[in-house]
Amino acid sequence: PCPFWDEDGQAYLGRSRHGAGPIIIHKMSADGTRLLDEGMTVYTGPVAEGTKIFKKDGYYYLSIPEGGVGTGWQTILRSKNIYGPYEKKVVLEQGSTTINGPHQGAIVDTPDGQWAFFHFQHHHALGRVVHLQPMHWENDWPVIGVDFDRNGIGEPVYVCQKPIESKTIFAPQTDDDFSTPNLSLQWQFNHNPVNTHWSLNERRGWLALKALKAATLRESRNMLTQKCMGYLSTATVLLDFSALADGQRGGLFCTGSLYNGIGISREEGKNYLYLEKNGDVQQVKMVSGKKIYLRVMLDAKKNRCQLFYSFDNRNFILCGDAYSLKFGDWKGARVGLYSYNTLGIGGKCYFDWFNYDFN
Repeated sequence: PCPFWDEDGQAYLGRSRHGAGPIIIHKMSADGTRLLDEGMTVYTGPVAEGTKIFKKDGYYYLSIPEGGVGTGWQTILRSKNIYGPYEKKVVLEQGSTTINGPHQGAIVDTPDGQWAFFHFQHHHALGRVVHLQPMHWENDWPVIGVDFDRNGIGEPVYVCQKPIESKTIFAPQTDDDFSTPNLSLQWQFNHNPVNTHWSLNERRGWLALKALKAATLRESRNMLTQKCMGYLSTATVLLDFSALADGQRGGLFCTGSLYNGIGISREEGKNYLYLEKNGDVQQVKMVSGKKIYLRVMLDAKKNRCQLFYSFDNRNFILCGDAYSLKFGDWKGARVGLYSYNTLGIGGKCYFDWFNYDFN
Protein backbone atom coordinates (compact mmCIF):
# COMPACT_ATOMS: atom_id res chain seq x y z
CA PRO A 1 0.00 0.00 0.00
CA CYS A 2 1.02 3.60 -0.66
CA PRO A 3 -0.15 6.57 1.42
CA PHE A 4 -0.59 9.95 -0.27
CA TRP A 5 -1.44 13.38 1.13
CA ASP A 6 -2.95 15.77 -1.39
CA GLU A 7 -2.36 19.53 -1.49
CA ASP A 8 -5.67 20.18 0.31
CA GLY A 9 -4.66 17.90 3.20
CA GLN A 10 -6.88 14.99 2.22
CA ALA A 11 -5.07 11.67 2.66
CA TYR A 12 -5.49 8.62 0.45
CA LEU A 13 -4.23 5.06 0.38
CA GLY A 14 -3.57 3.13 -2.83
CA ARG A 15 -3.39 -0.67 -2.76
CA SER A 16 -3.96 -3.89 -4.64
CA ARG A 17 -4.97 -7.31 -3.30
CA HIS A 18 -3.04 -10.42 -2.33
CA GLY A 19 -2.29 -12.15 -5.60
CA ALA A 20 -2.18 -8.77 -7.36
CA GLY A 21 -4.81 -6.41 -8.71
CA PRO A 22 -6.97 -4.48 -9.13
CA ILE A 23 -5.72 -1.05 -7.98
CA ILE A 24 -7.97 0.45 -5.30
CA ILE A 25 -7.93 4.00 -3.86
CA HIS A 26 -9.26 4.74 -0.35
CA LYS A 27 -9.75 7.98 1.48
CA MET A 28 -7.72 7.90 4.68
CA SER A 29 -7.64 9.94 7.88
CA ALA A 30 -5.02 12.68 7.83
CA ASP A 31 -3.09 11.02 10.65
CA GLY A 32 -2.90 7.79 8.65
CA THR A 33 -4.56 5.61 11.30
CA ARG A 34 -7.76 4.55 9.56
CA LEU A 35 -9.50 4.26 6.21
CA LEU A 36 -12.63 6.34 5.66
CA ASP A 37 -14.36 4.28 2.97
CA GLU A 38 -14.44 0.89 1.24
CA GLY A 39 -12.29 2.16 -1.62
CA MET A 40 -12.82 2.60 -5.35
CA THR A 41 -11.29 0.41 -8.07
CA VAL A 42 -9.49 2.71 -10.51
CA TYR A 43 -7.56 0.22 -12.66
CA THR A 44 -7.53 -3.48 -13.52
CA GLY A 45 -4.54 -4.95 -15.35
CA PRO A 46 -2.41 -8.11 -15.66
CA VAL A 47 -0.95 -8.74 -12.20
CA ALA A 48 -1.19 -5.01 -11.40
CA GLU A 49 0.20 -4.32 -7.93
CA GLY A 50 2.55 -2.21 -5.83
CA THR A 51 1.16 1.15 -6.90
CA LYS A 52 2.97 4.38 -5.98
CA ILE A 53 1.01 7.66 -6.02
CA PHE A 54 2.69 10.85 -7.22
CA LYS A 55 1.34 14.32 -8.13
CA LYS A 56 2.93 16.85 -10.47
CA ASP A 57 1.52 19.83 -12.41
CA GLY A 58 -2.07 18.90 -11.68
CA TYR A 59 -1.76 15.24 -12.71
CA TYR A 60 -2.07 12.29 -10.38
CA TYR A 61 0.34 9.55 -11.43
CA LEU A 62 0.10 5.91 -10.42
CA SER A 63 3.28 3.94 -10.99
CA ILE A 64 2.35 0.25 -11.29
CA PRO A 65 4.34 -2.91 -12.05
CA GLU A 66 2.43 -5.36 -14.22
CA GLY A 67 2.94 -8.76 -15.77
CA GLY A 68 4.68 -10.56 -12.91
CA VAL A 69 7.90 -10.09 -10.96
CA GLY A 70 10.32 -11.77 -13.33
CA THR A 71 8.62 -11.05 -16.66
CA GLY A 72 6.72 -7.80 -16.25
CA TRP A 73 7.05 -4.12 -17.05
CA GLN A 74 6.37 -0.72 -15.49
CA THR A 75 3.13 1.12 -16.26
CA ILE A 76 2.30 4.75 -15.50
CA LEU A 77 -1.31 5.93 -15.19
CA ARG A 78 -2.24 9.63 -15.10
CA SER A 79 -5.40 11.60 -14.47
CA LYS A 80 -6.51 15.04 -13.31
CA ASN A 81 -8.74 13.27 -10.76
CA ILE A 82 -7.37 10.79 -8.27
CA TYR A 83 -10.32 8.48 -8.98
CA GLY A 84 -9.74 8.64 -12.75
CA PRO A 85 -10.44 7.92 -15.47
CA TYR A 86 -6.74 7.23 -16.05
CA GLU A 87 -4.65 7.30 -19.22
CA LYS A 88 -2.10 4.51 -19.50
CA LYS A 89 1.48 4.35 -20.77
CA VAL A 90 4.08 1.57 -20.48
CA VAL A 91 7.33 3.36 -19.62
CA LEU A 92 9.91 0.65 -18.84
CA GLU A 93 10.44 -2.91 -20.09
CA GLN A 94 13.27 -5.43 -20.25
CA GLY A 95 13.57 -5.11 -24.01
CA SER A 96 16.99 -6.15 -25.28
CA THR A 97 18.60 -6.02 -21.83
CA THR A 98 19.22 -8.80 -19.32
CA ILE A 99 17.52 -6.79 -16.56
CA ASN A 100 14.30 -8.76 -16.21
CA GLY A 101 11.20 -7.27 -14.68
CA PRO A 102 11.80 -4.33 -14.14
CA HIS A 103 9.49 -4.21 -11.17
CA GLN A 104 7.85 -2.14 -8.40
CA GLY A 105 9.38 1.23 -9.09
CA ALA A 106 9.17 4.65 -7.48
CA ILE A 107 9.66 8.15 -8.91
CA VAL A 108 12.05 10.34 -6.91
CA ASP A 109 13.20 13.92 -7.35
CA THR A 110 16.19 15.82 -6.01
CA PRO A 111 16.33 19.30 -4.43
CA ASP A 112 17.90 20.73 -7.59
CA GLY A 113 15.11 19.45 -9.86
CA GLN A 114 16.57 16.23 -11.23
CA TRP A 115 14.52 13.04 -11.56
CA ALA A 116 15.26 9.35 -11.21
CA PHE A 117 13.46 6.04 -10.94
CA PHE A 118 14.14 3.15 -8.57
CA HIS A 119 13.05 -0.39 -9.33
CA PHE A 120 14.13 -3.92 -8.59
CA GLN A 121 15.13 -6.91 -10.67
CA HIS A 122 14.32 -10.47 -9.61
CA HIS A 123 17.76 -12.10 -9.53
CA HIS A 124 17.04 -15.69 -8.57
CA ALA A 125 18.83 -16.73 -5.35
CA LEU A 126 20.13 -13.19 -4.73
CA GLY A 127 16.55 -11.98 -4.41
CA ARG A 128 15.57 -8.48 -5.48
CA VAL A 129 18.46 -6.34 -6.76
CA VAL A 130 17.80 -2.58 -6.74
CA HIS A 131 18.48 -0.44 -9.84
CA LEU A 132 18.51 3.33 -10.34
CA GLN A 133 17.42 4.65 -13.75
CA PRO A 134 17.73 8.12 -15.30
CA MET A 135 14.41 9.85 -15.86
CA HIS A 136 13.00 13.06 -17.38
CA TRP A 137 9.60 14.37 -18.43
CA GLU A 138 8.14 14.71 -21.93
CA ASN A 139 4.55 15.88 -22.56
CA ASP A 140 3.72 15.32 -18.89
CA TRP A 141 4.83 11.67 -19.03
CA PRO A 142 7.92 10.27 -17.31
CA VAL A 143 10.60 8.92 -19.67
CA ILE A 144 12.70 6.27 -17.93
CA GLY A 145 15.93 4.56 -19.02
CA VAL A 146 16.79 4.60 -22.75
CA ASP A 147 14.51 3.61 -25.64
CA PHE A 148 17.11 1.50 -27.46
CA ASP A 149 14.71 -0.08 -29.99
CA ARG A 150 12.70 3.14 -30.55
CA ASN A 151 9.34 1.56 -29.73
CA GLY A 152 8.41 4.35 -27.33
CA ILE A 153 9.21 2.36 -24.17
CA GLY A 154 12.36 2.83 -22.12
CA GLU A 155 14.74 0.02 -21.21
CA PRO A 156 17.02 -0.19 -18.15
CA VAL A 157 20.58 1.04 -18.44
CA TYR A 158 23.61 -0.60 -16.84
CA VAL A 159 25.47 2.64 -16.10
CA CYS A 160 24.13 6.16 -15.66
CA GLN A 161 25.13 9.49 -14.13
CA LYS A 162 23.93 9.63 -10.55
CA PRO A 163 21.59 12.58 -9.94
CA ILE A 164 23.54 13.58 -6.82
CA GLU A 165 27.33 13.36 -6.77
CA SER A 166 28.66 11.21 -3.96
CA LYS A 167 31.40 12.87 -1.92
CA THR A 168 32.22 9.57 -0.24
CA ILE A 169 31.70 5.93 -1.17
CA PHE A 170 28.99 4.48 1.02
CA ALA A 171 29.01 0.80 1.89
CA PRO A 172 26.52 -0.67 4.36
CA GLN A 173 27.97 -2.02 7.58
CA THR A 174 28.52 -5.76 7.54
CA ASP A 175 31.21 -6.55 10.14
CA ASP A 176 30.34 -6.59 13.83
CA ASP A 177 32.48 -6.94 16.97
CA PHE A 178 29.35 -6.94 19.18
CA SER A 179 30.82 -4.22 21.40
CA THR A 180 27.78 -1.91 21.33
CA PRO A 181 24.73 -2.29 23.62
CA ASN A 182 22.39 -2.65 20.62
CA LEU A 183 22.42 -4.78 17.51
CA SER A 184 23.88 -3.07 14.45
CA LEU A 185 21.36 -2.22 11.75
CA GLN A 186 22.52 -4.83 9.24
CA TRP A 187 21.08 -7.62 11.40
CA GLN A 188 17.53 -8.94 11.22
CA PHE A 189 15.88 -11.65 13.24
CA ASN A 190 14.54 -14.36 10.96
CA HIS A 191 11.57 -14.77 13.33
CA ASN A 192 9.94 -12.55 15.94
CA PRO A 193 12.71 -12.22 18.54
CA VAL A 194 12.45 -13.55 22.08
CA ASN A 195 14.36 -10.77 23.80
CA THR A 196 15.18 -12.82 26.90
CA HIS A 197 17.18 -15.21 24.74
CA TRP A 198 19.76 -12.90 23.17
CA SER A 199 22.11 -10.40 24.77
CA LEU A 200 25.03 -8.07 24.05
CA ASN A 201 25.48 -7.23 27.74
CA GLU A 202 25.72 -10.62 29.41
CA ARG A 203 29.31 -11.01 28.18
CA ARG A 204 30.64 -7.69 26.96
CA GLY A 205 32.01 -7.82 23.43
CA TRP A 206 30.11 -11.02 22.66
CA LEU A 207 26.70 -11.87 21.23
CA ALA A 208 24.96 -14.46 23.40
CA LEU A 209 22.24 -16.56 21.76
CA LYS A 210 20.35 -18.77 24.21
CA ALA A 211 18.77 -21.80 22.59
CA LEU A 212 15.03 -22.14 22.12
CA LYS A 213 13.49 -25.51 21.32
CA ALA A 214 13.34 -26.46 17.64
CA ALA A 215 13.69 -29.61 15.58
CA THR A 216 15.74 -28.11 12.73
CA LEU A 217 17.64 -24.99 11.75
CA ARG A 218 14.74 -23.79 9.61
CA GLU A 219 12.45 -23.88 12.65
CA SER A 220 14.98 -22.20 14.93
CA ARG A 221 13.53 -19.02 16.42
CA ASN A 222 16.84 -17.61 17.60
CA MET A 223 18.45 -16.79 14.28
CA LEU A 224 20.08 -13.51 13.22
CA THR A 225 20.60 -12.83 9.52
CA GLN A 226 21.85 -10.19 7.11
CA LYS A 227 21.63 -9.90 3.34
CA CYS A 228 24.41 -11.29 1.21
CA MET A 229 26.05 -8.55 -0.84
CA GLY A 230 28.34 -8.54 -3.84
CA TYR A 231 28.99 -11.40 -6.22
CA LEU A 232 31.87 -12.94 -4.25
CA SER A 233 31.60 -12.86 -0.47
CA THR A 234 33.06 -14.52 2.61
CA ALA A 235 31.59 -14.50 6.12
CA THR A 236 33.61 -15.67 9.13
CA VAL A 237 32.66 -15.89 12.79
CA LEU A 238 34.33 -16.95 16.04
CA LEU A 239 32.11 -19.24 18.14
CA ASP A 240 32.67 -20.09 21.81
CA PHE A 241 30.74 -23.32 22.40
CA SER A 242 31.77 -23.89 26.03
CA ALA A 243 28.24 -23.17 27.34
CA LEU A 244 26.31 -25.52 25.06
CA ALA A 245 23.74 -27.87 26.59
CA ASP A 246 22.83 -31.39 25.49
CA GLY A 247 20.66 -31.27 22.38
CA GLN A 248 21.90 -27.82 21.40
CA ARG A 249 23.17 -26.81 17.97
CA GLY A 250 24.64 -23.47 16.98
CA GLY A 251 26.82 -21.87 14.34
CA LEU A 252 26.88 -20.14 10.96
CA PHE A 253 24.53 -20.64 8.02
CA CYS A 254 23.78 -19.38 4.52
CA THR A 255 20.21 -19.67 3.33
CA GLY A 256 18.27 -19.16 0.17
CA SER A 257 15.20 -21.32 0.67
CA LEU A 258 17.59 -24.09 1.80
CA TYR A 259 18.70 -23.85 5.44
CA ASN A 260 22.25 -25.19 5.43
CA GLY A 261 24.67 -24.53 8.28
CA ILE A 262 27.93 -25.51 9.94
CA GLY A 263 28.40 -25.47 13.68
CA ILE A 264 28.77 -27.40 16.92
CA SER A 265 26.23 -29.84 18.34
CA ARG A 266 26.33 -31.27 21.86
CA GLU A 267 25.18 -34.85 22.33
CA GLU A 268 25.41 -36.70 25.68
CA GLY A 269 28.08 -34.39 26.99
CA LYS A 270 30.29 -34.45 23.87
CA ASN A 271 30.77 -31.69 21.28
CA TYR A 272 30.73 -32.44 17.56
CA LEU A 273 31.48 -30.40 14.49
CA TYR A 274 28.37 -30.95 12.41
CA LEU A 275 26.69 -30.03 9.14
CA GLU A 276 23.00 -29.41 8.64
CA LYS A 277 21.56 -29.68 5.15
CA ASN A 278 17.97 -28.51 5.08
CA GLY A 279 17.03 -30.60 8.10
CA ASP A 280 19.46 -33.49 7.59
CA VAL A 281 22.18 -33.56 10.27
CA GLN A 282 25.65 -35.06 9.82
CA GLN A 283 28.20 -35.32 12.62
CA VAL A 284 31.63 -34.64 11.10
CA LYS A 285 34.00 -35.14 14.05
CA MET A 286 34.18 -34.83 17.80
CA VAL A 287 35.96 -31.67 18.92
CA SER A 288 37.66 -30.56 22.13
CA GLY A 289 38.43 -27.09 23.42
CA LYS A 290 35.83 -24.37 23.42
CA LYS A 291 36.31 -22.17 20.32
CA ILE A 292 36.02 -22.67 16.58
CA TYR A 293 36.11 -20.40 13.52
CA LEU A 294 33.33 -20.97 10.98
CA ARG A 295 33.21 -19.63 7.42
CA VAL A 296 30.92 -19.58 4.42
CA MET A 297 32.02 -18.54 0.91
CA LEU A 298 29.39 -17.51 -1.64
CA ASP A 299 29.89 -17.13 -5.38
CA ALA A 300 26.64 -15.50 -6.49
CA LYS A 301 27.38 -15.68 -10.23
CA LYS A 302 27.89 -19.45 -10.10
CA ASN A 303 25.33 -19.81 -7.26
CA ARG A 304 27.85 -21.85 -5.29
CA CYS A 305 28.02 -21.88 -1.50
CA GLN A 306 30.75 -23.64 0.55
CA LEU A 307 31.24 -24.12 4.30
CA PHE A 308 34.55 -24.23 6.18
CA TYR A 309 35.96 -24.48 9.71
CA SER A 310 39.26 -23.67 11.41
CA PHE A 311 40.80 -23.86 14.87
CA ASP A 312 43.43 -21.14 14.30
CA ASN A 313 41.70 -18.63 11.94
CA ARG A 314 44.42 -19.30 9.34
CA ASN A 315 43.92 -22.79 7.96
CA PHE A 316 40.31 -23.28 6.90
CA ILE A 317 39.12 -26.77 6.02
CA LEU A 318 36.34 -27.35 3.49
CA CYS A 319 33.43 -29.17 5.11
CA GLY A 320 30.78 -30.87 3.01
CA ASP A 321 29.84 -30.41 -0.63
CA ALA A 322 29.14 -27.09 -2.32
CA TYR A 323 25.46 -26.29 -2.72
CA SER A 324 23.26 -23.87 -4.65
CA LEU A 325 20.78 -21.49 -3.07
CA LYS A 326 17.21 -20.92 -4.22
CA PHE A 327 14.81 -18.02 -3.99
CA GLY A 328 12.23 -18.57 -1.27
CA ASP A 329 10.31 -17.03 1.62
CA TRP A 330 10.31 -13.68 -0.25
CA LYS A 331 13.96 -13.19 0.67
CA GLY A 332 17.21 -13.33 -1.21
CA ALA A 333 20.34 -15.11 -0.05
CA ARG A 334 21.14 -14.47 3.60
CA VAL A 335 23.95 -15.33 5.96
CA GLY A 336 23.52 -15.59 9.70
CA LEU A 337 24.04 -17.03 13.16
CA TYR A 338 21.81 -19.42 15.06
CA SER A 339 21.29 -21.35 18.28
CA TYR A 340 18.58 -23.93 19.02
CA ASN A 341 18.03 -27.07 21.10
CA THR A 342 16.20 -30.20 19.99
CA LEU A 343 15.53 -31.30 23.59
CA GLY A 344 14.26 -28.07 25.09
CA ILE A 345 15.27 -24.56 26.11
CA GLY A 346 18.80 -24.15 27.36
CA GLY A 347 22.45 -23.66 26.51
CA LYS A 348 24.17 -20.68 24.94
CA CYS A 349 26.34 -19.85 21.97
CA TYR A 350 28.75 -16.93 22.32
CA PHE A 351 29.91 -15.15 19.15
CA ASP A 352 32.95 -12.89 19.55
CA TRP A 353 32.93 -11.19 16.14
CA PHE A 354 31.45 -11.50 12.67
CA ASN A 355 33.44 -10.50 9.58
CA TYR A 356 31.88 -10.15 6.12
CA ASP A 357 34.01 -9.39 3.05
CA PHE A 358 32.41 -8.87 -0.36
CA ASN A 359 33.36 -7.78 -3.86
